[in-house]
Amino acid sequence: MIAAIIVEYNPLHNGHIYHIEQTKKLLSELAPNENNSIVAIMSGNFTERGDIAVLNKYTRAKHAIMSGVDMVIELPAIYATSSAEYFANGAMQIASKIKNLGLICFGAECDDINTLCEIAKITTSKEFDFQIKNHLKEGLSYPVSSEKALKNLSKIDTKIANMPNNILAIEYIKQAIKQKIPAKLFAIKRVGNDYNDSSLNEQFNSAKAIRQAIKNENTDFEKLKMPQYVFDDLKNKETDYEKLFAIVANKCLDMQNVYEDNEGILNRIKKYSQIATDYNQLLDLAHTKRYTKSKIKRILLHIALNHTQYCLKECGKPNILAVKSNKKQLLSHIDFGGETHSIEQNAFANKIYNIVSSDKISQDSMLII
Repeated sequence: MIAAIIVEYNPLHNGHIYHIEQTKKLLSELAPNENNSIVAIMSGNFTERGDIAVLNKYTRAKHAIMSGVDMVIELPAIYATSSAEYFANGAMQIASKIKNLGLICFGAECDDINTLCEIAKITTSKEFDFQIKNHLKEGLSYPVSSEKALKNLSKIDTKIANMPNNILAIEYIKQAIKQKIPAKLFAIKRVGNDYNDSSLNEQFNSAKAIRQAIKNENTDFEKLKMPQYVFDDLKNKETDYEKLFAIVANKCLDMQNVYEDNEGILNRIKKYSQIATDYNQLLDLAHTKRYTKSKIKRILLHIALNHTQYCLKECGKPNILAVKSNKKQLLSHIDFGGETHSIEQNAFANKIYNIVSSDKISQDSMLII
């Protein structure tokens, strides 16, 4: 049996290894007599929060294989840098093409799959959509509008639906149902720090806490709670958001449409890109109560990566980033069909990443580890 996990590993840490180990345990319980495998569907060089990945996609794919994953497939940048709905849509499109897929296993703050499925059902109803639109007209942000609508339609604690990993888990469930994926869905409870917790924990740290610690030059290996091989690769690696700012400020003036911009955010970014002096100031000026900073950051990446409204039609099949040497038979289980992932899009994303990160991509080909 094959299990799919959807990940970013930005960077990979002990909590991620716990997720991999729990997935292996589930596989052994569901299919004790099979040669089970884990396939990770992983964001490439840029992430769903609108960030530059701290390490390039091949380095992170190598870490995944070393941590117990058998194959890593890249989630194309157009999906990886999108809001939760489209991030999940892209991930489930890939999952739907994996033969013998019996399990989709994701981390969540809530491990009650029935509650998550109930929220997924409510949030796909016409009434929920109607209420969302009304709240957006009032000038509220989408997250606030969603919370209010759910509170009106359910007795479920709205805090559950608003936790970062739960948000993605609910979207995975929606997309799995929509795309009629027969695999069993399972949520593994997140352990240790919360997703947005930037402080270091005694057992498991969040990726955000690790990124913040490294930024502050706190390189105490014992406190970071990550594998040695990840720690070693992180040394002296930097991302440069001011270079990203320069790219965006230059490119946005000539762009007429940007993927996920259905509310005129591009015009706002064009205006403030000529006033702001750095990346953070642009975020501060462009964001409003309705347009969250995460939304703005994703739009900035879409500008930098030339993501227009037409890019989805050009994605084709994604790249396989890495495979374990004794699991190369998995290649025969991946049946994407059609054309390969747009060479131009992929190559361009790599070039932009090489400009804004010190972890350069020197070779764009599948790793066998």
